[in-house]
Amino acid sequence: MAQLHIQLLGGFRLDCDHTSVHVVPGARRLLALLALRDTPVPRPVAAALLWPGATERRAGACLRSSLWRLVKPSTPLVVVTEDALALGREVSVDFRQAYAFAATPGARPEALALLTADLLPGWWQPWVQTERDWWRQARLRALEALSDRFRASGDHHHAHQAALAAVQADPLRESAHRTLVELHLADGNPAQAVRQYESYRARLRAELGLEPSHHIRELVGPLLRA
Repeated sequence: MAQLHIQLLGGFRLDCDHTSVHVVPGARRLLALLALRDTPVPRPVAAALLWPGATERRAGACLRSSLWRLVKPSTPLVVVTEDALALGREVSVDFRQAYAFAATPGARPEALALLTADLLPGWWQPWVQTERDWWRQARLRALEALSDRFRASGDHHHAHQAALAAVQADPLRESAHRTLVELHLADGNPAQAVRQYESYRARLRAELGLEPSHHIRELVGPLLRA
């Protein structure tokens, strides 16, 4: 049985036995769609999503062509029935692994690489954008939770990395900046805590004309007054 893995985070890639396999664009979109869905996708739905500008008949023909042009390893890549399509059960997907990391308690350093990557960057399709918007918010919450777990376990190095990744993904997210300020203070670095706060405050003012909340101001208030 071949080992199959689909990468969606940071860009599309199909690996068969740890070797990258070329996939034509139509089949690439089909695999990405199935990899994002936990349940089988009805064939008419898949055709309409993947070829939105085509007639129903033309979209159906494009779907059949993409299925025919898929690589056919010993491990089933796509399960095809009369009415629906689904990704093979033995195919691993990095997006699903990242989702599991986000939903599972515990602090695992290997989760960081998955939780910091964007979903299919450069893809413009509406069904991708919907999933991308959901993933962006889910991974931000997961990174903050992961930072808290690392900190609770005494691993401040990875706690910093997780919080910093959340800030880089959304520079105006105050909760992520607050976590970094708390970590700097816990590490005995008050100057770095103030710099983090001032950097966030300046960006918030410049982009939105707002001031930080009292929650984060309270953390650095004594330092600023001093």
